[in-house]
Amino acid sequence: MDKQENGHQEGDKQLGEALKQEGILTDNQLQHSIQIQQESLKKKRLGEILIELGYITKRQLREIARKYNHRVHLGEILVDSGVLSEEKLEQALDTQKVNKKLLGEILVESSVITEEQFAMALSQQFDYPYIVPDKRLIDKKLLQLFPEDFLRQHMALPVWKNEDVVTVIVQNPLDQSLQTMLKHLFGTKYELAIAPKTLIKKVLREIMEERSILTKGIAPIIDQTRDRTFQRYVLDNVAPAESTTGQIINIVDYILCTAITERASDIHIEPLYDRLRIRYRIDGKLIYKTDLPKNLADSLMRRIKILSKIDIADSKDNLEGHIYVTLNNKDIDLRVAIYPTVLGEAITIRLLTKEIGLRDLEDLGMLPKVLSILKKVLDTPSGLILFTGPTGSGKTTSLYACLNYLNKPDVKIVTIEDPVEYSIEGISQCQIKDATEKQMSDRIKTMMHQDPDVMVMGEISNEITAVGSIQASLSGHKVFSTIHTDDSIGAILRLMELGLRTYLLSSTGIAVLSQRLVRKICKNCKEPYTPSKELIKEFKLKDIDSDLFDFYHGKGCVNCNYSGFFGRTGVFELLAVNDEIRITFLDNNNASVIRKVAHSTGNYLSLREAGFIKALQGETTLDEAMSLLSYNEKETFSMMDLKTEEIKYWMEEE
Repeated sequence: MDKQENGHQEGDKQLGEALKQEGILTDNQLQHSIQIQQESLKKKRLGEILIELGYITKRQLREIARKYNHRVHLGEILVDSGVLSEEKLEQALDTQKVNKKLLGEILVESSVITEEQFAMALSQQFDYPYIVPDKRLIDKKLLQLFPEDFLRQHMALPVWKNEDVVTVIVQNPLDQSLQTMLKHLFGTKYELAIAPKTLIKKVLREIMEERSILTKGIAPIIDQTRDRTFQRYVLDNVAPAESTTGQIINIVDYILCTAITERASDIHIEPLYDRLRIRYRIDGKLIYKTDLPKNLADSLMRRIKILSKIDIADSKDNLEGHIYVTLNNKDIDLRVAIYPTVLGEAITIRLLTKEIGLRDLEDLGMLPKVLSILKKVLDTPSGLILFTGPTGSGKTTSLYACLNYLNKPDVKIVTIEDPVEYSIEGISQCQIKDATEKQMSDRIKTMMHQDPDVMVMGEISNEITAVGSIQASLSGHKVFSTIHTDDSIGAILRLMELGLRTYLLSSTGIAVLSQRLVRKICKNCKEPYTPSKELIKEFKLKDIDSDLFDFYHGKGCVNCNYSGFFGRTGVFELLAVNDEIRITFLDNNNASVIRKVAHSTGNYLSLREAGFIKALQGETTLDEAMSLLSYNEKETFSMMDLKTEEIKYWMEEE
């Protein structure tokens, strides 16, 4: 048994005794939990097991841990989070015996972990929020209570005051002289937050430089990174920054501005037991940004509701609203959705711009031959074109790109949408929310009376919309709609399930565009690499020598925040149904047989194959290409039917 495991057992024993002493846990419950811990294959801490069994809550565990000074060891947290190996931890502990430094300092100085990883581990160990400091968040009036030398010496940053509670960001939560001064100034009405030393030092320097300039009577330099139009909308008639109201306004401003600047598609503000967690979705991945104190939750929620025109007195379970802003000459629609949780209201804000929604077909990322086939389908006078894929796969963007392609003076386009994502000049767009089947049927008939050339039906979710879409295409119209299925073949099978078997026997043209979004390799740090043999096997290649091709990945740099990716592109599977494919569907063949028949036409490329070619082009990695498929799709795919010559064919420019 190693030293760390001994430490775990001793800590668990102390925790169990403390919980019994407080009357929260009975002896039988404790013994039962210890037995489960011993029989578990995974090494779980006692507190985790107690919560899973429902014997205690997270809040009770946190309060007892603080009262009895029971904390998980820093090394254990780092190992459990995967940023530190057991071997490296043992080496650092041996070094600590010699130089007597703190474990975190040793690990950071030896570059085993980063300052950010160290600070996050401290945040978890002491159960304090991890807050990324920014000068826009700082209450300048609070700073005046502290000598500059004292703040620099202790690496402390008073941030704001809310409900008489002052939040102070520190690098070392065990700094006793700092806490003595905080108690002298604020009594017990203060709380600590954790941040990396370098970031605290940077913000302190920026603020002190501004203070020096103001002291000399020189006007401060305007921060050119913040758009004036945005500030005018959000910050008109704001209270002074040092007031509570002004601080909340600045915090919301900071969250929105930073998300837009960092290309986030969504902002997530989520209540936890003792803090608010802020995360951004960037290039499809959810990225942790910062924490905020829980005492800001109500004020923050109220501010966002006011901005998005939501009645703060409304007691509905789910609320939605909009915030319209302009930043760097771009109009941005922030769609706010509020969802009640057991810990408070959670907010999700989706960021939409015209640049995202209105693109040319050439900008979607289609392979040249796929784009050529799609244009031929769009140029036909009638037929049904379906866009399919999971939520967030870019279906609406592709649909609008097709509408842009067809939006000409001699073409009449009429839509039914829920909601209208982007307004396009020259198109008659109608928004209908929560329509009944009868309302949809009546609206489709009304659309037909508008003498349209192109009709957009929104989503096919029932037999009424499915039949209406097919009937409109049979009457000589071009019809667009979306449908939720895994791939293009699944979309046709779904239509047949909705009772459209007879309609599929007709000669009307049907095409399905299935798609996913994958992250693009960052151009600044792009470099060749050799994928693992196991990964290449996942693609089930046939008649393809992977050694003949070059693969790339991103090394990681400042431009891409060391992720290796910057931006996203589409991967597309286009199925244009001809007589041969239609008969295969009607013969009740399974998806693999239908896929083979589609391949034989020479105009079909599966998502797996399109993703593989994207990796060959150096636009994405093989890992990303594989990630676009669900578990079910990975299992049902047979060998890839592409040959080397066919790959070159799909990659050729027209």
